[in-house]
Amino acid sequence: MMEFCVRDMMKLDILKDADLLGGENGLERTVSGVTIIESPDIVKFISGGEVLLSGLYAFHTYSLEEFRQYVRVLSKKEISALIIKRGREMENLDEKIGILVNFADENRIPLLEIPFETSFREIMTEIMEHIFNQEVIRLKYFKTTHENFAALSLSMNSNEDGVERILDVLSKLIDNPVSLFGQNMECLASTSPEIHELSISERAKKYEPDFYSNYTYLKQNVLLSEENEKPCNQYIVRLNLMYNVKLYLVVTECNSPIDSMAHIAIENGVTALKHELFRQYSIAELEKKFQSDIWNNILNGKVNTLQELRRSTKILGINIEADYRVLVFCLNGNDDRKAEDMNERMKYFKVLNDAIMANVPNVKIQNDLDKVIVIQEANSNQKQEAYRRELKETIASIQKKVSSKYKHLKVWTGVGKVVHGLLHVQESFKEANDSLLFIDILGENVGEDNARLMIFSDMGIFKLLCHLKTKEQLLEYVPESLQKLYNYKKPQREDLLTTLKTYLDRNQNLAKTAQDLFIHYKTAAYRIERISDITGIDFDNSNEMLAIRIGLVVYKMIENIDK
Repeated sequence: MMEFCVRDMMKLDILKDADLLGGENGLERTVSGVTIIESPDIVKFISGGEVLLSGLYAFHTYSLEEFRQYVRVLSKKEISALIIKRGREMENLDEKIGILVNFADENRIPLLEIPFETSFREIMTEIMEHIFNQEVIRLKYFKTTHENFAALSLSMNSNEDGVERILDVLSKLIDNPVSLFGQNMECLASTSPEIHELSISERAKKYEPDFYSNYTYLKQNVLLSEENEKPCNQYIVRLNLMYNVKLYLVVTECNSPIDSMAHIAIENGVTALKHELFRQYSIAELEKKFQSDIWNNILNGKVNTLQELRRSTKILGINIEADYRVLVFCLNGNDDRKAEDMNERMKYFKVLNDAIMANVPNVKIQNDLDKVIVIQEANSNQKQEAYRRELKETIASIQKKVSSKYKHLKVWTGVGKVVHGLLHVQESFKEANDSLLFIDILGENVGEDNARLMIFSDMGIFKLLCHLKTKEQLLEYVPESLQKLYNYKKPQREDLLTTLKTYLDRNQNLAKTAQDLFIHYKTAAYRIERISDITGIDFDNSNEMLAIRIGLVVYKMIENIDK
């Protein structure tokens, strides 16, 4: 078999409209392969004898000097020919083509320019058919597309949208639009404005390419528009990513037929997409961890100077001088047996986190073990009552979303004061945390599912107790009579404490106490009499009743310290 050279290649029907711009002394060069330059880094995979195809947009960020340097590297690769076409507008395009003409003449490498509408994929197919048999063509094409996507991955920086670049390259390789959809069928990226919706029909069938595939395909017929009555095939590839996240790559066959070569490109494109999405996820997690550390320092008062704060807020992208308020959310009711498993606790926490993100927009969210911390930019002109009403509605919505998954879980929310400037956010954070210490005693119920809310400014005299850090200090504010009940070492103690709290909450009304506790009136009366015998409490003494109420709150604080 005679060798296939550049002169023979130029006789192909697909290249009948090509113009020879330079390098005509190299028309006898032997063609041993063909590849597309969609990324400058493809030069690392060139072994010699290839025909290179390029729309030159891969070099749109290159200065003229950088482009000359690249061409000097290319001159050492002994390529057979270079085929270019003008596509998207780019700076210094004519000058860069001039550099290529000089390169072609100096190195005797033919430079051809083809019309924009000519398909690179069809050129590749025809060249390969003349130099390889059918099986080798597929292997070579697999290698070519794999190297293109590998070069693309090597060339991308952290600021680029790698997904869009991969879809763009894949679309060019298969000459059809390509789209990526999320697991909720939302369009994440598309090479065609016409294809931004996905609906998987019940009539979609499983489809198997004529080679072994690592992925599952579905095939269905779709109408792209009402005007276009002719349906076209749509191929759907499901991508299973980390943490059970599903994405759908959709190829719509509206320009060229999807053959085995196209499927080879799709396979490599899907693999490149998975690598890119994992890269983006890893970068996002690192950034999240970095920003989380900054927020942790701000919330806990570890940022001491304005200079340090300005440096941190520049990274976080927030206003250092705005007014802020901190809210701390947690779940009550997750201490039962179901929650003993750490994985179960993480599920609860994720539901809470998702519910907050869905209902509290334009805030910064920080996760802290079993709490969700929300840093909210405050409206200094909003009245407290209006804010309270708005907050209750938000908490009720969050609780509703949590209850739809786990009915036994209750959302508790502690709220700090409004502070001016990010340097003082730690004060609001401390208040929000302190509010949670009192929420089951002083907090108010919110909504039908009994979420609870405690705003620090509502706590009155109990704010003073937040400055006490040890049990010994706190016990000084508990009357001796109540301490006797807490030291009562018998099984009935918890029932008696619950009855006492409910009795005081119901303004010493025995009937309402029994009703709340689902016990008989005589049982409630007996328990109150038993409490009086054990403690000596005088229920007719208003001062002692106030001390007992405070003591019950203090004991709750002591329990939280023990936890």
